[in-house]
Amino acid sequence: MYFYLYLQPKTKTSMNRRLFSLLTAFILTATIAVAQGPNNSGTYYEDANGKKGEALKTALYNIIKNKKKSPSYDDLLELYKITDTRPDGKVRDWYSNATSFTHIKDKAGSYKKEGDVYNREHTVPQSWGPPKADIVHVVPADGYVNNRRGNLPLGEVGTATYESANGYSKLGSCKTSGYSGTVFEPNDEVKGDLARIYFYMATCYEDNAKNWSGVFGGTKYQPMQKWAFDMMVRWSKLDPVDEVEIARNNAIARSDVQGNRNPFVDYPGLEDYVWGSKKEEAFSYDNYTGGGDTPIVTVAAPTFTPGEGTFDESVEVSMSTTTAGATIYYTTDLTEPTTSSKVYESPITITTTTTLKAIAVKDDISSYQTIATYTITTGGTGGESPVEGLIALNSDLFGVSGGPTFNSNITDDFVGTENGVTITYSLGTGGNNRYCSSSQIRLYQKNRLTIAVASGTITGLEFQLASETSKKLSASTGSVSGVTWTGNAQSVTFNVNDGSGNMQLSGVKVTLSNATGIDGIVEKGKSEAPIYTLSGQRLRGSKPMKSGVFVREGKKIVLRR
Repeated sequence: MYFYLYLQPKTKTSMNRRLFSLLTAFILTATIAVAQGPNNSGTYYEDANGKKGEALKTALYNIIKNKKKSPSYDDLLELYKITDTRPDGKVRDWYSNATSFTHIKDKAGSYKKEGDVYNREHTVPQSWGPPKADIVHVVPADGYVNNRRGNLPLGEVGTATYESANGYSKLGSCKTSGYSGTVFEPNDEVKGDLARIYFYMATCYEDNAKNWSGVFGGTKYQPMQKWAFDMMVRWSKLDPVDEVEIARNNAIARSDVQGNRNPFVDYPGLEDYVWGSKKEEAFSYDNYTGGGDTPIVTVAAPTFTPGEGTFDESVEVSMSTTTAGATIYYTTDLTEPTTSSKVYESPITITTTTTLKAIAVKDDISSYQTIATYTITTGGTGGESPVEGLIALNSDLFGVSGGPTFNSNITDDFVGTENGVTITYSLGTGGNNRYCSSSQIRLYQKNRLTIAVASGTITGLEFQLASETSKKLSASTGSVSGVTWTGNAQSVTFNVNDGSGNMQLSGVKVTLSNATGIDGIVEKGKSEAPIYTLSGQRLRGSKPMKSGVFVREGKKIVLRR
């Protein structure tokens, strides 16, 4: 827009002065109106004006990439004073709400527990392939909690194997449809922030994000895996942009920090214009209609009645969801429910200790997963129950301190015991590689992993993977299918036999027989508790027709006539 102002030379009439003032004010007002993007960003996003979908993403890539400066990795610790300082002057910790770190003084170093030091955390793990020092995604976080995450993807935890103080962050099996491995779940108050960081990374590194690993590795336009992207969209809407996030974005944009902006913070809901329902609508940088207030379509998770607990002999469980027209899918074998699982139609009767998992689905939209364990104290058809929780295969179990450890020169076995289960991690004959960290162990070809109980028998094992693998487990006894073992033994040894590389294991679920030994000799008529055969059939009364070995209150007993 151009304005031409003609004034007679040396003429200073009151009319000319008034005209000059009015035109000057009009020019300034017009200029300001044209130049105003959100959060005082001015014309920063002007080159993306009018673009749609994929073209919009590429335009944003050119803007934020070309205007980005490159602080060094060492610079970040000083820059956090500008970008990540709490109101009390302490370091803002993204993974813990129980820390009080002083900038620089408490920076990265040795640690033994949560609260010792803070690290520079790559929210998109560095091993996946992103740049080392982009401050948008490299944030301060407690060193110990950060190390527990390792290079695991962000996700939503079903059964937690680790929680930081106050349950702020979690580690465990993923309950989000589309992924079944181990994930790290950040707190609800930063989920939206992290989602918008991931959208930024997919955009700012459009030229190579498709080549990264982890939840990336898709296309140039959409480099993220669908399950992760859908989850991030949900997180972004459930945890909208707030003043803390805006302030951090403005701080990063400073010329003495990194000099570029995250458009997904400046324009809430921009992901809808780039990849979602509004990708056919033209983007307007100075008259943005917004997408952040678009309601997210959700399906309510199933509710179990009664809830989980301990029950005598059996329990009848009903399932329901408040979303009209949704279908409930469930499993009882510890696998993750999908639309291929059993469909809930009527109450189910549980007669042995069982973990019930269920999702509700409507119009291809899945709810969060509901999980409940029903413990049957007497009766049942097999007398089996899982060990409480998942045993984490990590340095805590084996007492290895100091963070990730590559144990190529240590020949001693690592031995740990939890819930009566002893796990031994051996280098193996002729082996020279072994790795144990706070989040996983790695089973190389010649390593041995032995799981044993002092009494009773192991009837089932299910391993959790820290990352997907093509390696296959072999067992000394029983049967292996994928990461699941079934059989009947007091001790099982595992290894992998298919060449180089390793299998990264983060945990194992152990199912034991409840009948763990002879509880005593019971004379005829001396016990009023229900009695069962070893196959699980309940006897009528307490008077079997003949002597033998039976089960009472979960223990083997010998009955004499």
